[in-house]
Amino acid sequence: IGDFYFEKSAKLMKSRMLAETTIEKINIDKLSGNKFRVFIGPYDNLNSLKKSFNAISILEFDSIEIIKK
Repeated sequence: IGDFYFEKSAKLMKSRMLAETTIEKINIDKLSGNKFRVFIGPYDNLNSLKKSFNAISILEFDSIEIIKK
């Protein structure tokens, strides 16, 4: 979903997504001392990924990137 410099910002994004979408698999990874990544998944199949992708469209992000981890 996005990278944030502050953990508080990442948590706010996670809270917003939980409140405004039907997505339940939202996680935060600490990438470094001051970089946090909010992401959804992991997914077992393409249909569940597609369902989540469609669910976040209501948030009107400028772009969405799929990262294989």
